[in-house]
Amino acid sequence: MKTWDVVIIGGGVIGLSLAWRLRKTGASVLVVEKTEPAREATHASAGMIAHCDPGNPPQLFGMIAASARMYPEFVTELRAEAFESPDLRADGTIAFFNPDEQPACDSARLLSDGDLGLLEPLMNAGGRAFLLPEFSIDARKLGSALEKAARTLGVDFVTGAAVTEVAVLAGRAAGVRTAKSFYASSIVVNCAGAWAGQIKPLALPTRPVKGQIVCVIPPADAHNSGPLIRHVVRAAEVYIVPRSDGRLLLGSTVEEAGFDKRVDPATVQRLHQAAIKLVPELARMRMHDAWAGLRPGSPDALPILGATSLAGYYAATGHYRDGVLLAPVTALVMTQLLTGHPPDFDLRPFSPQRFV
Repeated sequence: MKTWDVVIIGGGVIGLSLAWRLRKTGASVLVVEKTEPAREATHASAGMIAHCDPGNPPQLFGMIAASARMYPEFVTELRAEAFESPDLRADGTIAFFNPDEQPACDSARLLSDGDLGLLEPLMNAGGRAFLLPEFSIDARKLGSALEKAARTLGVDFVTGAAVTEVAVLAGRAAGVRTAKSFYASSIVVNCAGAWAGQIKPLALPTRPVKGQIVCVIPPADAHNSGPLIRHVVRAAEVYIVPRSDGRLLLGSTVEEAGFDKRVDPATVQRLHQAAIKLVPELARMRMHDAWAGLRPGSPDALPILGATSLAGYYAATGHYRDGVLLAPVTALVMTQLLTGHPPDFDLRPFSPQRFV
């Protein structure tokens, strides 16, 4: 029977990043994905790398800042191995804050109405706005590039097969079972996102948190001159994320709706109207698509990272809204942990065993 050094459950941005990094250490790696790689939360993500957001948990500030710093090199390395670009944009974010809020980064710049008009001439002025030195990325292209790079390095994949349980032999993990097969390994990492809690024998306390997003595109008579706005825009009722091909993503909701991924027409309309209030020219853009994704939430809104109570069984899940943002640093620290090196960050606040 074939065995692997590590079996990773779940092929989203976290599982793919970890598989890619682990393979670089020489480990043999298998990714078991219930559908196709990067087709769930990664596919639905707007791709904001929002390390300046004051809503980020304070316990994560250090890892978030480090992951954001890692992104340019992360993407350069990925591009060289996957031969495609994930469209990392470095134009920054224009974010509107309440009077009692401050950005969670020192290099933010408070904007006057005149500054705002110079940066984004089509945007309505008003409100307390900051320019934040943040990136954004096309999460679908990122997922595709990670899968290609991992396959190029020799990571194995099994798709269309949901893991039902982690096999246990002599008190430790021995591999994973699907409905039809068994895959042997002495190390298993649960990166199954919102579905992580469905895998026996340990119930990781993740839950799905639904988010809906709308995609609009320029009218048919528009010249192909890039996006209508250059910066990511975050306001109380909506965010706007430009893509280099001219698309704009409008999001997003936070809904406790179980595993329901249906799109609500009223929500689509609300997001569209909120975006038009910020940028009236958006009224001319055509509705192209709308979708919903399921973020992996946890009881304390922190990721679940590290060793479980079962020897050889680890978790890297529960990243909630920050899966794309935290992918580089999660891959780094989990690779360090799994290869016997001290992680660059203390993972005890994120331990799966904190819920026992």
